[in-house]
Amino acid sequence: MKICIDGIGASKLSGTDMFSYTRELLSTINSSNKFTQVFTVWDNFPLKKYFVRLQNINYIPLNIDRTSSNYDDLVSFLKESSIDIYHSPNNGFSIPKEKYCRYICTIHSLYPVKHKKFTDESYYNKFTSIVPNSLENCDKIIAVSEFTKQELISEYNADENKIAVVNPKCSPIFINMGTDFSLSFLKKHYNISRPFIFYAGSITERKMLDKIIMLLKEINKKNNNIDLVIAGCYKGKREPYYKKIKDLIIENHLEDNVHFLGKIKFSHMPVFYTAAICTIDFSTYNDFPLSIIEAINCSSFVLCNKTPTNTTLLKKAVVYTNFDDFNLASDIIVSAENDINVKMKIISLLSKPVLTTDEDTLAIYD
Repeated sequence: MKICIDGIGASKLSGTDMFSYTRELLSTINSSNKFTQVFTVWDNFPLKKYFVRLQNINYIPLNIDRTSSNYDDLVSFLKESSIDIYHSPNNGFSIPKEKYCRYICTIHSLYPVKHKKFTDESYYNKFTSIVPNSLENCDKIIAVSEFTKQELISEYNADENKIAVVNPKCSPIFINMGTDFSLSFLKKHYNISRPFIFYAGSITERKMLDKIIMLLKEINKKNNNIDLVIAGCYKGKREPYYKKIKDLIIENHLEDNVHFLGKIKFSHMPVFYTAAICTIDFSTYNDFPLSIIEAINCSSFVLCNKTPTNTTLLKKAVVYTNFDDFNLASDIIVSAENDINVKMKIISLLSKPVLTTDEDTLAIYD
């Protein structure tokens, strides 16, 4: 069986869940003997060292105009190479209109549709014009969670028989790196030397960074030696919200306690999770809590809110909090910083989430 995968997530979208998803998808396929040939459309050469090591993947440069969604060259390649299955992991954005082989798309989120007011207009228009056709044209639709599946059915009346729920795979690099090593690494490479809570993700309204700032303010009333480290892109269309958060930080006199790092190397993420007192994720809308699972695998306990996805998939693997009263959450964080035994006790009381296996991922192509 010959397959072709759109690699845009891994080649151009570092620092996003799409990058993590596509990277692990290609890694799993590379280690499998399920396929006679594997091709991936690649937009960014030369290859990074990690992808060079995936020797069973054939990286194909195609002259695709993604802005205008012109995939004529892709269709030609699929025909000429006798591809059996083509997979678009990026919300089906690269599913051709012309049907040649079996098509699969992975839908990560319907956030642009469900929360239009927080979505860039050009992206909203592209999403709403492309995704319905992709859903119709695909032989199989992969939803990253049951939550996403139900939204596909309710919003687009998608054929339930075509939808398979396959959770994203967490990379094996997410392990406890050792506290001493991690603290030393961050001091050397990022000049971070004080205890900190950690947030990883984009700087957007749905991530509720304003609430995290308010939590930090409460923490600092009890221990002003604790910082907040934020890893995530804040440029481009994210800048207005970033400015709003910066203003909030200044208003609450927390300038010395908050560190925006922008995008950081994927391989450095386990070090941050390991070194942090805890990880914070206050997303009000999430399809699959990948960053939370990454943090848990690094022995970080996570404070998050009760979204349908979190309560279904994470159950008792995290500490739930609410936005009305941060007194208890701040007490937990300060106690965990003051006494490592408190932190270890919290972690011991939490369960582990069920992880997606290679077999689960490869079942996409059954």
